[in-house]
Amino acid sequence: MGFFKPEYASEIIKLLKEEEVLKKALKMACTDLIKKIGGDTRKVNFLMEKSVKTSELPKHGTRAIAVLLQDRQKELDLSNQEFAKFCDTFKLSPTELNNIYAGEAFDDSLLAPLSRILGIAKEQLLKVRDGSEESINT
Repeated sequence: MGFFKPEYASEIIKLLKEEEVLKKALKMACTDLIKKIGGDTRKVNFLMEKSVKTSELPKHGTRAIAVLLQDRQKELDLSNQEFAKFCDTFKLSPTELNNIYAGEAFDDSLLAPLSRILGIAKEQLLKVRDGSEESINT
């Protein structure tokens, strides 16, 4: 690794080894699952790809906003019930909150309450919801 300082090179090698171990573990788990249900073990790579895609955090859309809400709840250290009450004080009803968590599209009238709950500008929230490339990083 001639392009990196030795301390960076060793860290990169360590990360690559960890990634390889995780890939092997995922492959073993997927293979075991397919065998258990009597499926075709040739579909292990497909199941691995599907598992990785579903574990990635969404970057855009209602589900991305749901992740931001969950992060905010953790940040405030509130239970589900307490967070629902907190959101309700900002005019986001428990039903509307549950709909967002379910991934349902929401009306623009909820942008202001969500903006206040999350502590971000409405414009940023629109970028996250509508899929702008400049959305906030979580």
